[in-house]
Amino acid sequence: MLRAADLVGDQSSKMKAVVLLCTLLGFGSCWAAVRHPTRTVTYDGDRVFRCRASTLGHAAVEGIVAHQAADMWAERADGTFDVRTIREQGGDELAETLSKAPGCNMVIANVEDYVAHFEKETLQAAKSTAEWFDEYHTYEEIVTWYQDLATEHSDLVRHVASIGQSGEGRFQPAVHIAGESRSNATRHRIYFQCQIHAREWISGATCMYVVNHLVTSYATDERVKSLLDSVEFVVVPFTNPDGYVYTMNGDRLWRKNRRINSGSNCRGVDQNRNYDSHWNEGGSSSNPCSETYHGPGPASEPETQNTQNFFRENFPIVGAIDWHSYSQLILRPWGYTSQNSPDEARLSALGTEMRSLIMDVHGMAYTSQKSIGLYPTSGTASDWFYDVGANQGNPVRAAGYTIELRDTGRYGFLLPPSEIIPTGQEMVPAVLRFAESLNSEPLPN
Repeated sequence: MLRAADLVGDQSSKMKAVVLLCTLLGFGSCWAAVRHPTRTVTYDGDRVFRCRASTLGHAAVEGIVAHQAADMWAERADGTFDVRTIREQGGDELAETLSKAPGCNMVIANVEDYVAHFEKETLQAAKSTAEWFDEYHTYEEIVTWYQDLATEHSDLVRHVASIGQSGEGRFQPAVHIAGESRSNATRHRIYFQCQIHAREWISGATCMYVVNHLVTSYATDERVKSLLDSVEFVVVPFTNPDGYVYTMNGDRLWRKNRRINSGSNCRGVDQNRNYDSHWNEGGSSSNPCSETYHGPGPASEPETQNTQNFFRENFPIVGAIDWHSYSQLILRPWGYTSQNSPDEARLSALGTEMRSLIMDVHGMAYTSQKSIGLYPTSGTASDWFYDVGANQGNPVRAAGYTIELRDTGRYGFLLPPSEIIPTGQEMVPAVLRFAESLNSEPLPN
């Protein structure tokens, strides 16, 4: 069986070198610097605008989404969205247009300052932290964390070393979490995938928090025990491992995977526009330089193929969540059309329940709505989870959701480490209800 060291290289020799260096130079500062390397890009001149879609009009919004210098950051239930203009991609002209557009206001004058502030906070957390969930972690650390969890709780957790390799050859691990009779092939399953957009670090951190709660509460919480004795959770921590690694050592705001696009100097595919569900039917781009580039074809990316195949290997799946940030949204099908799904009433009611449970924890207001929101998005994971094609052979139909985590724009993608625990805490009751509801009354297929 592969172990963590097999997945990430010769960590033993690397660790010895790091420990020696840190002993010589001072452990706190040195360790933080090693684990949080300096990025290789600058964001000087990049700006962020907040615009009201209804004021701009549908055609203008679609034009912004497809623009290669536009990086769509978030959409809100109030009808506004955040967009970053990328100077390196010709963003000054777009920024000038948005600065004069009715309904648009600049909210970040220089993204470089915004990122530098976050880096200062995370470095401080790395120097002083004592607990796992007090800071963000590297790919290697997270891989090891899941494997250690399976070793320490072998009665509940089964570790899968890899469901397949990424474009750059990294493994995509997975875990299965279940209580009694976990070998039962007919047991209903809940599927989670995390970190599909590289820069959304809170996504992976929240998945770990929820997984940790399920595992460590099994012996003491009767509700968790009852759930895990009848439902199995299947979790893919890294939907986009290459992109995540690149946010740690290259570009903190990188969104896509790291595909080398033939005929273009721009890298990456937006994996959440690459799923084999109504691919290229709106809300994505054919331009490799766009942040929403959908790739050369449906499921063209190895990471997409790996997760689609793994999903189908784990039927019966009653519900699936693709974890994202930011905007505080609970999104249900569809994203590609404004038409209601066949299960709209049930999916809407469940989303409303989850919203209320989240608010009860820390008072954070999430909005439950259809994914289409302000504009169409096609080829998305959550639409694919629910689509007929994905559920062929599934005795039930998976309820597909996207959850956009904290916050609504104050920190955006650069959510401080201090927000990891409260974000995880407010997700736990919503996840429990999600699983209980769909286990007891799955959607018909």
